[in-house]
Amino acid sequence: MLKNLQGILGGKVEHALVRLWSDELSEPEAAAIHNRLRGDPAYREEFRGSVAVLARMEELAEDGETLKILGGHRRLLQERRTKRRVALSLAFAVVLAIGAALTIFAPSRGSDESNLQRYSTRIGEQQTIGLDDGSILILNTAGQLVVDYSEQDRRILLERGEAYFDVAEDPERSFTVDLGVRAVTAIGTAFNIRKLPEGWQLAVIEGEVALHSQTEELSPSPLPVPADGEAVVVSVLTQHRVDQGWVVEFDAIRNELRAFRPESMDRYQQWRSGMLSFYREPLYRVVQELNRYSDKKILIEDTSAMELKVYTAVSVHDIDSALRGLELALPIKVTRHFDRIVISGATGD
Repeated sequence: MLKNLQGILGGKVEHALVRLWSDELSEPEAAAIHNRLRGDPAYREEFRGSVAVLARMEELAEDGETLKILGGHRRLLQERRTKRRVALSLAFAVVLAIGAALTIFAPSRGSDESNLQRYSTRIGEQQTIGLDDGSILILNTAGQLVVDYSEQDRRILLERGEAYFDVAEDPERSFTVDLGVRAVTAIGTAFNIRKLPEGWQLAVIEGEVALHSQTEELSPSPLPVPADGEAVVVSVLTQHRVDQGWVVEFDAIRNELRAFRPESMDRYQQWRSGMLSFYREPLYRVVQELNRYSDKKILIEDTSAMELKVYTAVSVHDIDSALRGLELALPIKVTRHFDRIVISGATGD
């Protein structure tokens, strides 16, 4: 392991990628990659470029002509593709863990860190933030973001959680939310972003936004997300315009952007009123949402209860009442422990 650590600390980017690609990456090696990326801007840029190459390789591996050429080596290709996906997911995780602050708040940018404003919320808390240009941000439960306003532009780093952005128009300064590798620039709009460990989700409530790489200049006319079809996979290498009523989800493990137009945008903005509604949602998904607002972890002990369909509206400020409502509506039993809440199937008398 010492030799690998030395290679990561003093070697080329390829060495770090080989370790990421392997099945034997250790925590000290991951920490070494993380620290070198933080402290070496040139190394960081080369690393990101190499990750992009890996992403293109993944796309090539899906190509039909490539599969024909490989012929009998299909199984080998499948194994390499699996490992490549693991490498990509780890690489993106490292980049996202470091955060977009490495580029938007780097010394070369000349940003005065005394002007940065950091906001965070506890579990179950929501905070409304009024900015000096008239824009309004609402930060949801367990969220964290950094506001960096300058004379040239307006930038927000969403570090974790979910936030709603109602952007005031300013022709002289763009309004950009950095998500790590990608960024969202408002074009006179209101939108909701939820950042997850495995990616993020963007819902455009009003107007439109431009979706682009954090490091590239914004095109004057980004390509619109295709409007023919309820769900489409779009290129991660292209700038996109996302119009009102569309949702885009990024899966970091697959390095995939998926766009779709839901029947209703309610689920992407109801949380601001403190309510969540569910229509024919399986219980496990309802519990996933409630866990975001609960101090105690909610667990489903009985697998037979996971797929029970839920029709309800609940308050995020009263999780206990929400659970009592579920217990009345479904054949389940809710048991409250000191450190957790357990849901099991109800048993007859």
